[in-house]
Amino acid sequence: MAKDKVDVIPISSIRENPVALRTVNRESESFIGLRDSIAAVGLLNPISVRARDEVDNDGNITVAYELVDGLHRYTGCRDAGLTEIPVIVKSLDDAQTLEAQIMANVHKVETHPVEYTKQLQRIFAGNPTLTLADMAAKIAKSPAWISQRLNLLKLEATIQALVDDGKITVSNAVQLAKLPPEEQVNYVDQAMVMGSEEFVPLVQARAKDLRDAARQGRKAEPSVYVASPKCQKMAALIEELNSSTIGPQLCKKCEVTNAADGFALGVAWALNVDPISVEVRTAKDTERKVALSDEKKKRAADRASKKAAEAAKVAAAAAEAAGV
Repeated sequence: MAKDKVDVIPISSIRENPVALRTVNRESESFIGLRDSIAAVGLLNPISVRARDEVDNDGNITVAYELVDGLHRYTGCRDAGLTEIPVIVKSLDDAQTLEAQIMANVHKVETHPVEYTKQLQRIFAGNPTLTLADMAAKIAKSPAWISQRLNLLKLEATIQALVDDGKITVSNAVQLAKLPPEEQVNYVDQAMVMGSEEFVPLVQARAKDLRDAARQGRKAEPSVYVASPKCQKMAALIEELNSSTIGPQLCKKCEVTNAADGFALGVAWALNVDPISVEVRTAKDTERKVALSDEKKKRAADRASKKAAEAAKVAAAAAEAAGV
């Protein structure tokens, strides 16, 4: 196996990996600090790349470099205006590159959980003999941890995005993944606001209801949406404190006429559980369910269309072979 090589190359010859574990938030304080540091003293910690042949429109082959690890540092160098940067050129194939990214990012808390898990899945897909124990040894995690992470891929796509955005904790997401996709959407709000000590028993109880119904050959009673307390954003609270516009309108709509009820309504509004907020949140919950149902129908239609096209192709080939 070829040894790694340290080199200085033009930044224009580096290509971002098409499958990135993390995205770069150029507005974040940490990235701005990294960029400014690079602008001041240069890149102190080289990024990792691998050489790749690149063919232009005229068929000419040139050597380019694909990013293996260091997307944030690479982006910081670009934004800082550097034209050349130090790199470590690694000799890796596609499978080794995936594993290198997995191992480089496993302990970085900013790594998006679902994106990371998709990378794990790609490695397993490319190496069918790889076991959970093998992967666990590679990244210094337990097989149970890997199994839990793989379960995140059972989440509906919009919920996966909420996990990667940090709006749903991984512990709650792991529990949510134990429910069927059509049930998951009913617990998104609770997953976003509840701690795991509350959320886990809630999901476990629903999962038990579904299992019991299946054993008894009946449909489980539909879950009823309940708006859990969810604090308003600080900016909204401060704005209301200074302007006092929502309070009078809310009291009027809810026909509140005394101070005690008004105060209680204000607390309810601050927690997003006043009648108006609940109505809005319930409507959004209904929209999510409709969107999920529409997406399921679309996927089913796409599968049926693909199956019909394949069947027609097979029939045409059979007819041609028979000389019809």
